[in-house]
Amino acid sequence: MEIKQIHALIDNRSLPGNYMNTGLKETHISWIILTDDLAYKIKRPVSYSFADFSSPEKRKHFCYKELELNRRLAPDMYLDVLPVTNKMIGTKPENKREEVIDYAVQMKRMDNNKEMDKLLKNKKVNTRQIDKLAKKVSGFHKQARVINKPFNIDHLKEDYSDIKSVGSYVKKMAGGNWEKKIAGCIEKSSIFLNNNKNLLNERVKNNFRKDCHGDLNAYNIFLYDDPVIFDCIEFNDDFRQIDILNEIGFLCVDLDFFDREDLGEIFCDKYFKYSSTEDNPDTNKLLAYYKSYRANIRAKVTLISAKKSNTDINSQKIKDAKKYIDLMKKYSEII
Repeated sequence: MEIKQIHALIDNRSLPGNYMNTGLKETHISWIILTDDLAYKIKRPVSYSFADFSSPEKRKHFCYKELELNRRLAPDMYLDVLPVTNKMIGTKPENKREEVIDYAVQMKRMDNNKEMDKLLKNKKVNTRQIDKLAKKVSGFHKQARVINKPFNIDHLKEDYSDIKSVGSYVKKMAGGNWEKKIAGCIEKSSIFLNNNKNLLNERVKNNFRKDCHGDLNAYNIFLYDDPVIFDCIEFNDDFRQIDILNEIGFLCVDLDFFDREDLGEIFCDKYFKYSSTEDNPDTNKLLAYYKSYRANIRAKVTLISAKKSNTDINSQKIKDAKKYIDLMKKYSEII
């Protein structure tokens, strides 16, 4: 589909829902249509190295996969997959039958006031909520399918080093000192991975690599009394089938980013308690590594976004990227 067809869906009120207050959110891989009570995600017809939605058949496949996987953590939010037809966007020619042209994941619209990132910004997240979130995540990980796929150290090295692709932009916008910080972290990452091959492989043998959420961060959580964790990664198994420490490390980075390191410590303590996972020096060292890795990814994505939007040197995106780089360096110093 194209953006004009998305607008036609909204204007024609073709999808179920109440249309007093509609909205449209866009990402690089999807459109999200918001009605008063429902939300619909339609995948863009794109093909990247990490995601391929280039045909209607592929988009249909990943819509159903998204529904299945997200029902593990948000069963009441993810409702169905609905077909989108040519008639719904007003392009059905005379004497031609109605045809399915795309698919939409139908979801219950949640309360935006309960978005975790917004609550963190406003200093409204408390220890009770973090306790419940840790219990939810640990319970999910206990039930998640074990993945016995061997650990690929070279792949993680390449992924961590990929931030160099925006190195010249970092130097231009932040200065050579920030570029040096990144280079230092990449070097420490490589040393850590080389020195801990046995630990990483033992983690796989001991069933710590699982079919996780893959994108566990504050922007994908609604802090209801029973936390709702949504928008897991369905389009790339490698991004989702990871060590559980890699998963929780992402959320810890967000808590640190919002200056709530105290909540990050509480989350980890509660998580290890509820999951009956041993909290030892090796675990803490590996968690610090994965936090560095996740801060690296956050910094890279933020810088790419800033570059695409032609932001200026004093923009919030550049400030955010610098903060992620500082966190990446902080975690690297622990390992």
